[in-house]
Amino acid sequence: MTAHRAGFPLQHPGPRSAERIVSVPTGVTVVRTELPPGARVAAELWRITESAGHRAACVELAHGSFGTLRYVHPAVGAERPAYFSETYEPAGPCFVLGGSATVGSREGSGFAHVHATWLDEHGRVRGGHLLPDTTVGAVPIEATMRLLHDVAYVSDTCPETAMPAFSPHPRWEAAATQAVAARIRPGEDLHTAVTDVAARAGFRSAVVRASLGSTVGARLRTGPGRIAEADWPATEFTSLTGTVADGEAVLTASLVDRNGDVHSGLVLPGQNPVAVTFELYVERADSGAISRDIDNTAEEAPA
Repeated sequence: MTAHRAGFPLQHPGPRSAERIVSVPTGVTVVRTELPPGARVAAELWRITESAGHRAACVELAHGSFGTLRYVHPAVGAERPAYFSETYEPAGPCFVLGGSATVGSREGSGFAHVHATWLDEHGRVRGGHLLPDTTVGAVPIEATMRLLHDVAYVSDTCPETAMPAFSPHPRWEAAATQAVAARIRPGEDLHTAVTDVAARAGFRSAVVRASLGSTVGARLRTGPGRIAEADWPATEFTSLTGTVADGEAVLTASLVDRNGDVHSGLVLPGQNPVAVTFELYVERADSGAISRDIDNTAEEAPA
């Protein structure tokens, strides 16, 4: 019997996979760009990734505005413990506060898993899982993209959860391990998974960026002596950032719960098991990743 509260793993309908953490080492190029007005957010992220010759990217979004914004947030499932809400489409304008995306392919076509937070037309902080027809508004959206040299991200339906999930696959052996792309399966504590991924890669010091996924509710420290608990059964992280040093991690997060409310704070160790899946990016602190800018301003937005 699964406890119906934050911090207790969910019971999924399918067979439990023996491999709970999938991690793939890779080289990385960091690209900073702007998504142009009118572009579909997910399609544009894939276009940039593919045009650079890569099959995977982990992305941070900031600033800018949405044009058409269609999204869902977590909800209680009927045939599974957690699912998605109805689709929402605010009138706008909605202004981006932050977000994260995993870019790869599904069924042979480009695909992106995107979570974000924004200010809606009433000035409220809202957040959710963006649907593929979400577009950039009049103000370009800033994107910091970590293009993964040696990884292909592929989204398939997970037998354990009966829901889609990205998993990293090696394209070839990495010439240098500057970063790790990882998938964390249900029930694994997020904090412990981060330190395990860094340790497996041999990173004594590392940074966590551009990561997203879900935990069972959430338990966060929001100030001295204050702990916030988001509602069961699932919350979706719109961002996870932090550091790892000598086996200890400090993680901060922004997330949206099943009521559509946004929370942020320090992730409490040992109290945030993954709900459905978590897509994690961990980079060696002294990775020496190549960084460059891409100018999209002269390009015509895709139809």
